[in-house]
Amino acid sequence: MFQRVVLALLALAVPALSQDVDGRVLEDSSGEPLANAELRFHKSGIRELAADLETERDGRFHASGLPAGEYTVDVSKPNHIATALKLSVPATGILVRLVRYAVIAGTVRDTEGNPLPGRVIIPSGRTSGSARIAVLVNQPGTEELKAVRQEPLGDGGRYRIYNLPPGQYAIGLWWSGLAVGSGAQIYPDNAHPRFFDVAGGEDYRDIDFQVVSGASFSVSGKIEGTVPKAQYSIALGLPDLPAMPVAQAWTEEDGTFRLERISPGAYDLFVAGPTGGYGEFDSMVGANPVYGRQRLQVIAENLEGINVPVSAGRTLDVILHGAKESCPKTAAVGLTLLEPWGLLALNQVQANFDKPQTVHDLAPARYALWAGGLGAGCYQANRPVVDLNRDSGGPATIELAQAGSIRGTLLAGEANAKEFAVMLIGDEANRLAFPDEHGKFEFTGLPPGHYRIAAQLAASGAKARWVSDIAHMIELDVPAGTPTEMELPVSKGGAQ
Repeated sequence: MFQRVVLALLALAVPALSQDVDGRVLEDSSGEPLANAELRFHKSGIRELAADLETERDGRFHASGLPAGEYTVDVSKPNHIATALKLSVPATGILVRLVRYAVIAGTVRDTEGNPLPGRVIIPSGRTSGSARIAVLVNQPGTEELKAVRQEPLGDGGRYRIYNLPPGQYAIGLWWSGLAVGSGAQIYPDNAHPRFFDVAGGEDYRDIDFQVVSGASFSVSGKIEGTVPKAQYSIALGLPDLPAMPVAQAWTEEDGTFRLERISPGAYDLFVAGPTGGYGEFDSMVGANPVYGRQRLQVIAENLEGINVPVSAGRTLDVILHGAKESCPKTAAVGLTLLEPWGLLALNQVQANFDKPQTVHDLAPARYALWAGGLGAGCYQANRPVVDLNRDSGGPATIELAQAGSIRGTLLAGEANAKEFAVMLIGDEANRLAFPDEHGKFEFTGLPPGHYRIAAQLAASGAKARWVSDIAHMIELDVPAGTPTEMELPVSKGGAQ
């Protein structure tokens, strides 16, 4: 599974005698020519562009007079995945296949056929009810679904999720404060979520939800120990679907709160504040925040008089470990909330190899840790998850490591191995390689992680997709440092 997947451009270059460059750009899923695709040529060691071209109506492009040598070519077109290929000039007969983003669309209605509103605004300007669609992927290293994108419903209960790169996605609906109550539903049902395979260009339509109306109740109470005239964020989450809250609100200035139209069920109530502002869906806490959490059971009546105690935030120590020689001395480590607190988690610390650094004012929640700004050749090898609702048991360690690599052999049988292209699709790095006459190919500088790999006949690129079904690609894990050796069987007809 992939939080976000950027697919490498698929290209085949045939050297020529002249110092010209020419070729075509096609859309991978249909094979149709792409007009007005932009190609930007960069020569190593030169800051200025060597050439900036656009394709003609038939997808063709041509550049003349370029000095011989190695170039990086960036190819882009709106609604298609842009990336780069390395090219030796002179070269002619270049075939480039760009992958188009996918779309998932549908409508949301109740059992009477009425569309659900995206947002209900009360006279004070606050949102009293809402319904939104979430794009979900599996959280790396866990069995949980993670929301990577969310959109409010449009007019008529319609939604359209676009710009989806290759990967596998589930679609979920979250609603609260509406006439139908509150809740969450994964398509087609929570017990059997459907994952939509995206290889490029898919248009999934009529992915519709039907929300069943039922009894709903209010949940109200007061936050203990609040600051006078301050507001606190209230979020209600489903323990079995923790990707997002099902209901959100803010306290009054006296610390009281009320959530309306809550369907029967078990919930986690999360409190944080004082709030320092809010975004479209989430709140931000201010200085010296306090937090509270409580398990609730809504059965057959209003739940009133809830008293929620709050306490100061937790701390977490973070330290780096691993490849000091190939990694920076310090790295920015961020924390991502894995529970539906309805908060914009902006927590970050500059960690180092020598001494644990402390992150303050954290909610008593589960967090995933990630390191950024590591530079080329240095990658995070582990995906630590900490639970601050319990004793963290010491500093969280971010393992940094050198890049991984794949050394492969294409088993083409009687076919010519040089006629194939090998595609590697991963979370962060996506590549293309062409085997030599002995079937040898290599991918270097890979972030450690999970990948999919496949081979396809490059010579038939104008007729056949090079990325067609990621669900049937070979899966492998690439560790840090040590090369991964593999054999990739293929047939004359195409992919393995």
